[in-house]
Amino acid sequence: MSVQSTGLRAKVMTSTKLSTLQFASSIGLRLVSTLVLTRLLAPEVYGVFAIVLVYLYVFEMFSDLGIRSLILTKEGEVEDGFLRTCWTVSFLRGVLIALVSALVAGVIATLQGMEVFAADNPYAAPDLPWALFALGATVILSSLQSPAVFMYEREMAFGKVTILMIAMNVFGLIVTVILAYYLRSVWALVLGNVARASLMLLLSFLLFEGPKMRLQLDRAHLALVIDRGKWIVGHSILTALSQSGDRLVLGFMMSSTTFGFYYIARQLVDVVLKFLMSIDMRIGLQVFTHLHKSSTAEFQRNYYRYRLFFDAIAGLSTGMLIILAPLIIRLLFDDRYQGVAPITQTLIWSVLLVGPLLLRSAFSAERRFKEMTLLSIVSAATLWIGLGVSFFFLDSIEAALIVIALHRLPEAMIFILLGGDRDWVIVWREFLGFGFCVIGLLLGWGTLLLWSALA
Repeated sequence: MSVQSTGLRAKVMTSTKLSTLQFASSIGLRLVSTLVLTRLLAPEVYGVFAIVLVYLYVFEMFSDLGIRSLILTKEGEVEDGFLRTCWTVSFLRGVLIALVSALVAGVIATLQGMEVFAADNPYAAPDLPWALFALGATVILSSLQSPAVFMYEREMAFGKVTILMIAMNVFGLIVTVILAYYLRSVWALVLGNVARASLMLLLSFLLFEGPKMRLQLDRAHLALVIDRGKWIVGHSILTALSQSGDRLVLGFMMSSTTFGFYYIARQLVDVVLKFLMSIDMRIGLQVFTHLHKSSTAEFQRNYYRYRLFFDAIAGLSTGMLIILAPLIIRLLFDDRYQGVAPITQTLIWSVLLVGPLLLRSAFSAERRFKEMTLLSIVSAATLWIGLGVSFFFLDSIEAALIVIALHRLPEAMIFILLGGDRDWVIVWREFLGFGFCVIGLLLGWGTLLLWSALA
């Protein structure tokens, strides 16, 4: 084994350990948040907050030039001028998002005055426009984060990055809980996010060494950002249509309470999804950039070594949550939140698709942003067509939830086919996640029996 391979493996292992630490702390904080906040805040509060978050997500994705990806994948040395240009573009993007948020907030307020929305719909909440305006303005703070953070990720030096994320989560939770105790409204969640963004901005400059930032738009560097970013923004738009279409549609179709159930169920499922994807986001591009330099046999062997961890966590989590979701919801929440369990049991199937979707990083490492943008059309089309059929032809929320959980299945299948054409894929290994899912089902069933015997 080469020294280079050994060094990469060591960095991968270190990154995985740090990501696991961050995940464990996130789980603990989420547990505390769940136990405390759901007793202070009603389900409809989460429904209103979910509307705010989905609009901000759409605004951010529609303007995403992929600054992080550009810094991570830039060939050769990353000049200070390039970082300053990226930082300036990020700031201008933040201002744009704040302005669009204010505009949309004004439109919603006008429609509320016209009594367009049903009384129990989250769009009818008086706090919604102001909450959207406030969090939209907060994006400016996030946009000013030092790009030096991405330089540490480029070198796979994740120690300080992990400290940053844990510190933000702890601080945000403390502020949110204190505010929830006094406010008992969506403003506790909004202002908690403002506090979190503020701390992230401060620590990004205090913890990470890098060039001094100032407004600068170097023509050559800006041309590179635009040339590569135009395909990234196209992919991001399609990703937003795919990943947020559920909340955009369900927000109009559900009451505030039911939409609050859906938001919390998504949060629980996203604990696993975000953990796995955060690891791939940190090291996926670097790993596949290295693997592309190896032979076909070495690529397959090392790819499935990298993938084993993802398949194991995804399969075990899916199987166990299918069985244990009702028990977990009953233990963590009060009686107002029991409607979260069946939604969680459906949405968790989406986690099984993480494995094959890792190949997106393999193609991105080749800077094939155009192809990835075009491929994202598949997921977006599957989601929107599926939701249309579910609501307008089947009139079924249950069918819509199944579509939401599995809408990336066609995209995953295409990745497998494309990977097979390049001799990256071993067919039988693609089913390993299902094997872990069966083990998870058995573990969940055994845990449920043990709990019943002890209760």
